[in-house]
Amino acid sequence: MTENFKRGLTAVAAVAVIAASALWIYRAQTSDRKQNVALHTHIGEVLAEQTAALAGKKARVVTLSIETKEWPELKTQIAAFKAQLKKLGDYEVREYEMDTKDQPKYGVGSGLSGRRYVRTVNKNKTADIFVSFIGAPHMTKEDLAELETKPKLVVEARAVDNLSKLFQHQILEVAVVSRFQFPSPAPEKPKTTEEWFIKRYQIVTATNAAGLPKPEPD
Repeated sequence: MTENFKRGLTAVAAVAVIAASALWIYRAQTSDRKQNVALHTHIGEVLAEQTAALAGKKARVVTLSIETKEWPELKTQIAAFKAQLKKLGDYEVREYEMDTKDQPKYGVGSGLSGRRYVRTVNKNKTADIFVSFIGAPHMTKEDLAELETKPKLVVEARAVDNLSKLFQHQILEVAVVSRFQFPSPAPEKPKTTEEWFIKRYQIVTATNAAGLPKPEPD
């Protein structure tokens, strides 16, 4: 067996390994996405139900999100939110897509700054309720002072570190957050969408926010 032949076999084997790895990653990602569609649909519906419960049968709603091209789960949530909200009442919905400027902090349940939130609220003073799919705003004393009105706020959030402060200042009404209290009340092996939601998420309001982390000093 010549040296060139051996090198050729090695190259072919390497290409085969890379191709197999790429196929495995593709299948894994596709499988996960299919499995999560129902869950993210449910998250959007829960956000809509919480919005309707706070706003009543008719209201002006402002949603805060980002471009969904890189976030298919966010696209699913928003579509489910709008469809469910339409069933629950008469709502005027205005959608804002925040410019991420390629900052990695932005994603599903994260990224919204206090400054961006204040600016958007002050531009929409007649809105009754805001719904953020990109987290709860981190608000400084200056942000709070510049807020010209306090509409109701519902958020989806990954982190919970700043929620207590928002509840104390009566900025936030409801947060759908990644689960932080364990063990989960859901079965060890969830079967339904509701059970998966309970296993991975929980709903926080002013009435059950006592267990949240203490707010950080400004």
